[in-house]
Amino acid sequence: MKPNSLRKGFKPQAESISLDLRSRLNLKATDACPARQVAHLLQIQVVSIQMLRKIAEQHLTIEFPNSAHLDTSLKTLENRDTQFSAMATIIGEHRIIIFNELNSIARQESDIMHELAHVICEHPGNCLSQKLRKYDPQHENEAIWLGATIQIPEAGLFQLVREGRTNQQIADNYGSSLQMATYRRNILGIDIRISRSNKSTTGPVINKA
Repeated sequence: MKPNSLRKGFKPQAESISLDLRSRLNLKATDACPARQVAHLLQIQVVSIQMLRKIAEQHLTIEFPNSAHLDTSLKTLENRDTQFSAMATIIGEHRIIIFNELNSIARQESDIMHELAHVICEHPGNCLSQKLRKYDPQHENEAIWLGATIQIPEAGLFQLVREGRTNQQIADNYGSSLQMATYRRNILGIDIRISRSNKSTTGPVINKA
């Protein structure tokens, strides 16, 4: 993703959302903000694709009267070769995020957070009965950035790097992958900004782009 492709003001808005969610969960910027806690706060169910069949059989016969079509859809998503990660959907009046529990814990966290970002941004999506969400590059870029920012906020990352934490320690702290921690540290130019702030004795400045 090219961060400059985001609309002006979106990045500081994403940071504000990340810190606001933490505040509502009584968490600091340096605390992990588990995706499932965010989902619970926003009254969004999080269900694995592996469990969806059982739920569908028990509760969703009205929404999915064509059981054969539903069965085919679930089998497709459950297939290891599909590499399904996660999706947000609305079934009846229920907002649900479906994820793949075969992925690593860190990957699940990132996938669920990405879908939460779609919901928070109110990106239009489609129900399972209408296939997957229509791909929109702008919406995807926003969800990528916001999801990553909720997981690793700029303010918290700045503080942890200033304390001398390694990328792996930062990843462990936030429950993210090493790749995510490294990406956030690099894309935000944290080390350069800390070097500059040490010279000017000023604190972190949130990017305005």
